[in-house]
Amino acid sequence: MVKIQPIPIREVMSRELLIVRKDEKLDRVEEIFQAYNIHHLPVVDEAGQLCGIISRYDQIRSAQYSQSELKACCAEDIMTTQVATIGPNDPLHKAAEIFLSNIFHALPVVDRSQLIGMLTTHDILRFCFNDDLLLEND
Repeated sequence: MVKIQPIPIREVMSRELLIVRKDEKLDRVEEIFQAYNIHHLPVVDEAGQLCGIISRYDQIRSAQYSQSELKACCAEDIMTTQVATIGPNDPLHKAAEIFLSNIFHALPVVDRSQLIGMLTTHDILRFCFNDDLLLEND
């Protein structure tokens, strides 16, 4: 019998993240979403602890704000605060189960309350379809 070893999240997660602090103005959040092809923007406090996430949907909803509102409002005004997270040593199948049972597509990876990465459905697909992992059928 073949036993499959669980793959830890740390092997698949993205480590280089764009983040904003909770007091970052919405006009800056808007610039980040416009400049980079991202769908989720983690929000951290002064200590680097995750306190929320802004999705592309949240950002699109904030586009209805006037320029003066964008300059006055902060990330914490539109972020989602009840964020599901995962640990770097958790198995990849746990994240897959979370993604399949919910409507979100990103999980912040947190270690001792510190944001250390992000796992998205794209990361899992990239990992699963990595050329080195694919077996060639002859």
